[in-house]
Amino acid sequence: MLSNALILHYVLAVITLVIVFLKQRKDFIPMAFTLIALPFFSWGIIYYLQRSKHDATELPDWLLRKEAYEDVSLSLPDKSSETNMISLQDALILNTNQIKRKTLMNILKNDFLQQAPMLAAALKSEDNETSHYAATALQQAKTHLSKQLRHLERELEERPEDPQVIKSYLQILKQIMDMEFLDRRTQMKYAYTYLHALANLIDVDGRAETIYHVERIQMALSLGEYEHALQASDLFLHQHPTNETAYFEAMAVHYAMKNVKRVHEMIHLLRSSEVRLSPDGLNQLRFWI
Repeated sequence: MLSNALILHYVLAVITLVIVFLKQRKDFIPMAFTLIALPFFSWGIIYYLQRSKHDATELPDWLLRKEAYEDVSLSLPDKSSETNMISLQDALILNTNQIKRKTLMNILKNDFLQQAPMLAAALKSEDNETSHYAATALQQAKTHLSKQLRHLERELEERPEDPQVIKSYLQILKQIMDMEFLDRRTQMKYAYTYLHALANLIDVDGRAETIYHVERIQMALSLGEYEHALQASDLFLHQHPTNETAYFEAMAVHYAMKNVKRVHEMIHLLRSSEVRLSPDGLNQLRFWI
């Protein structure tokens, strides 16, 4: 009886090893040793090891399905009522491994494409499980955003002067740049693409929101493209002569270009204009004065 069982065991072992050798050779030797040395018990050991390996290389089902993870204590804080709460980035660095994992779960059950900085913090965690889930989520986000970017690039070829398409394109570019794990060369490539798209939007849409003017100027300054920033600030001021932000952005450009005289001229121009400064604008003006 026992001999028949052993024969069956080794027949199944040979079949299994042939399949493993053809599909995944790196596991062949340890699996062969286990099956030969431990008849019968080896099947349970191999099942456990393979199951553990499978779980370690994939995101859990709750993340892939984005099902609700019921834990009220881990819900994202309401900024209006939870201003004293520790930031999620700090929670991913300062807490125990268990709390780090639960905090990461809370981030990932929401739209984790919007949580790239927090995922970057989780990526630096000393806890292997936390950093593994963060790395996998970031890779999924990168793949998803790359597909969206290619789709929008095709739309831009068909409708290069459609403001809504350009805005969608800018949004995806911004999300990609915010991921923080891009190498410097790739980051620079996306930054110049972003700057070009901002300029294109402002050119085709004379009523572009002020935020796009500000983004364009600040991006140009960050890239050291001072002439571009100067032209952008002049256009911003021309299109929005009653907007205090246009004056302050022009001051920032002249200051970056070390043109102190032009900074003072802009201060005088703002003070002599009919622009009614907001409380924040008054504070900024005091800073420049």
